Amino acid sequence: MKAVFYLGCLGIIISMGSCTKEIKYTKNSSGLEYCYLEKSDTGSKGKPGYFYLVEMVGQREDDSVFIDSYKLGQKIKLVRTQPPFHSMFNDALGMLRVGDSIQFRMPVDSFFSPLKQAVPAYLKSNQLIRFTIKVKDILDPEAHLLKMYFYEVDKMLEYVKLKKWNYATDSTGIKYEAIKKGNSKKAKKGDEVMVSYLLTYMDGKIIDRTKPGDQSKVIVGESNYISGLSRLILLAEEGSKIRALIPFAEAFGENGSPYVDPYATLVIELDIHKINTSK
Repeated sequence: MKAVFYLGCLGIIISMGSCTKEIKYTKNSSGLEYCYLEKSDTGSKGKPGYFYLVEMVGQREDDSVFIDSYKLGQKIKLVRTQPPFHSMFNDALGMLRVGDSIQFRMPVDSFFSPLKQAVPAYLKSNQLIRFTIKVKDILDPEAHLLKMYFYEVDKMLEYVKLKKWNYATDSTGIKYEAIKKGNSKKAKKGDEVMVSYLLTYMDGKIIDRTKPGDQSKVIVGESNYISGLSRLILLAEEGSKIRALIPFAEAFGENGSPYVDPYATLVIELDIHKINTSK
């Protein structure tokens, strides 16, 4: 009955906003106004740094929706940030356990200012915004990383099967296939290697590439390259071409980069043109 009540109420919130008018909010010391729609009596709350997998609907004062995880077809991942960062939204996460559902509201500025972000055009800085959140899971950083790892392994296996790769897997999880043989010369750490490459996401979207006819110099093992690139060069021969799936741990990691998404699995086609052996 509890779950049925919540889902029914949430449907009304989204479509009509009439349930919202009946809600009586409680205000905490930071000014956050909240109301539990469903409250779990078991389980522990997440700590700073923990990840929250939630269903979430965000609405303006006129009840129009600006974010809806149900329509997106996927849960939203939030992280409870570490001190000294503070926001009302972070306060709300700190109140929740798995199974809780809550509605809370706050001024638009109080949401975007702590993030040092400008208020987007679809919102007004002087209005209230309202969130309805259902917590599906709370993961500590280690458990979250493990979950992401197993999710990525499944994606990679599906990819190589679909592409019909005749691949091998190295000790770090890189899946690779030589598509052009080279000579027997191999690079070692510290060698200067001339390469050309095409780097994409798994959906084919290009991240980076060398221009046709150009080559790029890589010093094997240097820290300004992703570790997966050096590992691939060490596996290849001069004159060869190799393609590979590089897991996020050997690429740009959990945080990504200004140009690459967090947790991104990379696809690379790599030509090894010349190996200049270091002394």
